[in-house]
Amino acid sequence: MKAMARGVSMTTILWVAVASGAAAQWSESPAANLALADRSGDQVQTKLVATQDGGFFASWFDNSTGGYDVTLQRLDAAGNEQWAHDGVLVLNRGFSSTQDYGLGIDAAGNALLAFRDDSGPATEITAARVGPDGTLLWGAAGIQVSSAGGFVAAPKIVGTTDGNIVVAWTHDAEIVLQKLDPSGTPLWGSGVSFSPAAGSYSVSDLHASDSGTAIVSFTHLTGSFPSPIHLLAQKVDAATGAVLWGSSPVAIYDVSGGSLQIGNFPPFVTDGAGGAIFAWYTSSPSLQCRVQRVLANGTEAFPHQGVEVSTQGTRLRVSPSAAWDPAGQEIYTFWTEENTSQSQFGLYGQKIDSSGVRQWTDEGKQLVALSSEQITNVRAFLFGTDPAVAWARTVAFGNQPIHAARLDGAGDFVWTPSIVDLATSSTATSRISAAASSLGFAAFGWQDGDSGTADILAQNVNADGSLGFAGIFADGFESGDTSSWSLAVP
Repeated sequence: MKAMARGVSMTTILWVAVASGAAAQWSESPAANLALADRSGDQVQTKLVATQDGGFFASWFDNSTGGYDVTLQRLDAAGNEQWAHDGVLVLNRGFSSTQDYGLGIDAAGNALLAFRDDSGPATEITAARVGPDGTLLWGAAGIQVSSAGGFVAAPKIVGTTDGNIVVAWTHDAEIVLQKLDPSGTPLWGSGVSFSPAAGSYSVSDLHASDSGTAIVSFTHLTGSFPSPIHLLAQKVDAATGAVLWGSSPVAIYDVSGGSLQIGNFPPFVTDGAGGAIFAWYTSSPSLQCRVQRVLANGTEAFPHQGVEVSTQGTRLRVSPSAAWDPAGQEIYTFWTEENTSQSQFGLYGQKIDSSGVRQWTDEGKQLVALSSEQITNVRAFLFGTDPAVAWARTVAFGNQPIHAARLDGAGDFVWTPSIVDLATSSTATSRISAAASSLGFAAFGWQDGDSGTADILAQNVNADGSLGFAGIFADGFESGDTSSWSLAVP
């Protein structure tokens, strides 16, 4: 018998034993993935967040009845839908197009959502808190966190370690943060605003950090369009929202004349010690990926402007995704490699040590050689301390299978075959979301099908590269919510 995992209760062990003997809903075939939403019309922009029992919340926008409505589903660890198929309606909206939104989880295990809301006289930002049974804990209307009118966009939401909730959003040229208690009462007055001296800020990502604090990243359009775009970050105090990383935000990337790609809002992961790991790519002076770690006190661990993931000078790099290994104090980053004419695409990776030194040679590790098949939706994650990555490959227009691979610390493939299929049906796939279960596997959700008729599909992959639910996977893993610091499977 396998050793009982530390932190996993006997109740969990018994539940897993029952579930593993039942008809699990995670598919064992990449040709027949789990359908979370397959109504007529469009279901788009899925997100996943892990729950404390090994399962997940999954959210998306549903345009089957007119207007992209906010929808949520809960899955147990076996992939069984816990609510009615096609999910629970969180808010009926009239929008005919979409923007980004936020999905998170609070310390009590409730789902958190933040989104644009057009149900009132002006478009505002609304937050919702949904219980494990699908109850809308803040009522059908949710909690409206913005109230100033104007342009509001792309909110993010997280549960903090003190049991509260932080929401961040873009408002005109500034960004605003608000902290709510579990009842939805604002704790930071009218909110905490960051405004640039010139140009405009836009929220990029938001994560909970240590002692109830939160870290927010944002892009800075430094002047009028098309001025250079820089990447900034700030940490805010739990009680007051006061800035903790200095009176000015930490400049993650602000090289003179350099710029992020227009419309790119890089995500980041926290390091579990009050700091954060950033990965991004630049559009000028060249298409290049960089990484940086900012420590808990706001100090940059690597040289300013970050570390380039590769020094190979005759190719381009875009769309990196990073995972943080706290045990080894190492960053694993994967990205799309391109030739200079951007007609050939490959998948590469790099390991960066605690000093910012490249470990998989200065050119990185080649996982997929350059070819005419585009590589998109690269998603980095960990199995224990081993790096892993999922991605989509464009075989032809509207035919984009999804794959995954696991490596060891030396950059060698672990699985046989080295690359595993997650989805093989000849359909368009996009907007892949990834999350890690505390029971030792990873899960992915994506938008499947053509625009106007897309569905939401999902698939898991186990530590050995197999698909389908297999109970507890490894001896001695640490249980718990890993989503707060990195996408890491115990």
